[in-house]
Amino acid sequence: MKMRLQEILFPKKDEYARAWKLFYHGMGVIYRDRAVKMAPCSQIDYMSYFNAFSLEKWKTYTCVKNISLVLIIEGAFRIRLVGYSLNVCSPVRTVLGTYDYDLKEKTEIRFEYPKTEDTMLAFEIETNSVCKLYSGGYEGECDSQKIQEVNLFLATTTFKKETFIERNLELLKEEILNTQDEMKENFSIHVIDNGRTLEAEKLEQERVFIHSNKNVGGSGGFARGMIEALKSEKIVTHILLMDDDILILPESIKRTYRLLKVLKPEYRERFISGAMLCYEQMNIQHEDIGFVHKDGSYGPLKGRLDHNFVVDNLRCEKEYLPKQDMYAGWWYCCIPMEAIKKNGLPLPLFVRGDDVEFSLRNHAGFITMNGISVWHLGFTYKFNAAVELYQVHRNSLILQAVSGVCQNIDFMDRMRKLFRARILSLDYSGAELILDAIEDFLKGPAFIQQDCGEHIMKEKASKNEAMKPLKEFSNIDIDLDTVYYDPPRGFARKWLYRLTYNGHRFCPSALLRKGPGIVAYDWFYSPEHNFWRKELLAVNPHLETGHLRIHSKKKYRTLLKRYKELIRQYHAAHIQIEEQYKQAYDFLRSIDFWESYLEI
Repeated sequence: MKMRLQEILFPKKDEYARAWKLFYHGMGVIYRDRAVKMAPCSQIDYMSYFNAFSLEKWKTYTCVKNISLVLIIEGAFRIRLVGYSLNVCSPVRTVLGTYDYDLKEKTEIRFEYPKTEDTMLAFEIETNSVCKLYSGGYEGECDSQKIQEVNLFLATTTFKKETFIERNLELLKEEILNTQDEMKENFSIHVIDNGRTLEAEKLEQERVFIHSNKNVGGSGGFARGMIEALKSEKIVTHILLMDDDILILPESIKRTYRLLKVLKPEYRERFISGAMLCYEQMNIQHEDIGFVHKDGSYGPLKGRLDHNFVVDNLRCEKEYLPKQDMYAGWWYCCIPMEAIKKNGLPLPLFVRGDDVEFSLRNHAGFITMNGISVWHLGFTYKFNAAVELYQVHRNSLILQAVSGVCQNIDFMDRMRKLFRARILSLDYSGAELILDAIEDFLKGPAFIQQDCGEHIMKEKASKNEAMKPLKEFSNIDIDLDTVYYDPPRGFARKWLYRLTYNGHRFCPSALLRKGPGIVAYDWFYSPEHNFWRKELLAVNPHLETGHLRIHSKKKYRTLLKRYKELIRQYHAAHIQIEEQYKQAYDFLRSIDFWESYLEI
């Protein structure tokens, strides 16, 4: 049986136009009248992030074979079928076939790729006249008895992001629900409206549902989506969790659906983890799979990838060595419903850590693929201390205690080091947020069983540094190029920095240097920039904003006293507290708990 696996994509909307190299490479191309028009004597290469075919992964994970390229095109041109593989760190291109055409009208042409060991397949068009490419795609063959029934339930959680949600709904309606694609009969969209601001009567239609929900964060929104999926009249096989502040290509969801239909039995329990591309730099991949580092931080399995380049497309497709404690982020994550039926709903963590704990709890395996992705807004350029210092670290302690994951990681050691770094950087509010995280963890599971996540986030957000435009600091000489540079220090300065805790003790205030030092506003830590300064200007070079920090021995003494007391309490009570979390675990992930919590 022949199946359409992947469509050839064009940057046909304004949002995608600035990222055209993700679709093709070459000049003399314009999208007009529902076709790509290619000028004479042009060479267009479709070996790109969205338009190459991930042969090795389709061969590994699915029962698909005999891949073909189908194009609807007109004009005089030469087409080359190509394959690509990675030789250590260099792409290797192989020509798999060359064909010449002179088509006077729109015509469908088809090519079967020969057997090859290449990682990815693509094609190139060399024009002899004006040519128009109307559409195209990759097809494969699969035994009809091996194709499984898929009913895909999309759950997206939103809080007052009407512009993003309404735009994405229109795209999905236009390209899936209002088409003749067979997928539409097995696909439904469920928007969990935590802000209760969406007009349901305006947005709902057949297979589109708006669920008004309390503001219970991402974990509560996705828990509501899972409950709706479990109660669906039509049996749901997979739930696709997706963020609200994203830009999507509906083709990513189509590829996910088609992939699910032809997975080999041994891969059907895997999560499909979509990549997060940066909305501000659309060619840059932030993460497709993450893992918890040994030091207690979180980050991507793969390094920074630029999908404008063939070599990074190939690097992204190779199988990386597995790490301990890997997870899939819920900006785009497709989960088999069996995992939810077996292991329950998310923990009530409001935001951050729910997706980590859920992946680790389920011992999840993952599938990633070029072209299955979203563009996420502001994730990599906006550091939110209330989230990163309080929410992440409180939840790290909770997920470790409640489900016994990440036992090889000392989160408290990371928090001690972060507390010290924030104090030394004169970020007293950041240090306070870390102490808040420890204190609230010690309150035990009863604390997170209360519906107070929104209140907590507002309270903690009030401790974020108030960033102002750098033009308001015109009296300060600011070199943005040096913000993330850590100058070397001599032995004497290292010794004085440590002994005096950067001037907070054993150091008269008169010895502190005048004139603000320039430091990074986020995780980056530079002792030399901090050294004995009365003031530090914490700068976000991406948004060109800053906050002036003032040296305070009084705040240092207050925070240090509180820190010592909390560490004492932690050592005295953490074993008992962890046992309470373990005992509450089954209840916290149950439907009974969540229905009561959500008041449904």
